[in-house]
Amino acid sequence: MKKLVPLALFTSYNKGFIKNVKLQILNGAQDDYQCFQVEKGHYLNQFLNNIEQFTANVIETLKDCKSKQMKAIWIQLDQTQLALAEKLIEQGFQMHHCTENYLLFSQWIIENEKSRLPNYTTHSIGAGGLIVNNNQILLVQEKNGKKEGLWGIPGGLVDDGELVAEAATREVKEETGLEVEPYDCFFFRDLPIANDYQGDIYFVIFMRLKNQQQNVQIQEQEIKNYKWVEINKLQEFLLQNKFGITQQKLMESIIQYSNSNRFGTQLFTMDMKPRVMYGKEKKYCLFKPNL
Repeated sequence: MKKLVPLALFTSYNKGFIKNVKLQILNGAQDDYQCFQVEKGHYLNQFLNNIEQFTANVIETLKDCKSKQMKAIWIQLDQTQLALAEKLIEQGFQMHHCTENYLLFSQWIIENEKSRLPNYTTHSIGAGGLIVNNNQILLVQEKNGKKEGLWGIPGGLVDDGELVAEAATREVKEETGLEVEPYDCFFFRDLPIANDYQGDIYFVIFMRLKNQQQNVQIQEQEIKNYKWVEINKLQEFLLQNKFGITQQKLMESIIQYSNSNRFGTQLFTMDMKPRVMYGKEKKYCLFKPNL
């Protein structure tokens, strides 16, 4: 990272600044979107015992970025650097989002123009595994919380860095002990307002057993029971047992799809080969219509 030399001395007593604070631009770099990313990590630790210097540098960085017609500034504070947060807010920065490890601030600096910075994540993503074997599907019964007693397919939330198909595979393994492989996408649901904070998108991925000799071993902390249900008896099982609204719609879709005599027909081809994007190899999954 290029080091920037002091530009001047700040000699004002305004806002509690100490006389002769050096004016410097904070270390950082311009990104691909004409925004300035302040260097994160240990670099900002030097200001924890010199808040006045940090404030002066923030002001100078704002001036410099505006003069260069940049669009915005991003500053990330680690857990140990939150003492700097108050000064950022005083200088017009807004809290963009927070994780368990950091608090990210941003400021749109183009005057008389509404911010075009993206909001933080608007949805959580869930994935379930629809295991089809010998004209049967595997259903599990929830053990805890609001879903206690409800039936559905094994599944859960997608972890950071996971593909949807990977998450469904992992959840099946965790909840049932079964080794499976994904091969198609059958169903998804979009719920814009799922809770007080985020919406929710839920994908159902078709799964094959890797080994026909496997036995179900349920995760006793979360799963109360399981059952292999014949597809031609799924309607009866649906009427006699409790399902959440999404899982009920999924069961109805399976029944309708089976009645159309197309069950087992491949809907999508899954391309899960990594791709080079933005100069780095990244995980990638593309669902392509199976023509």
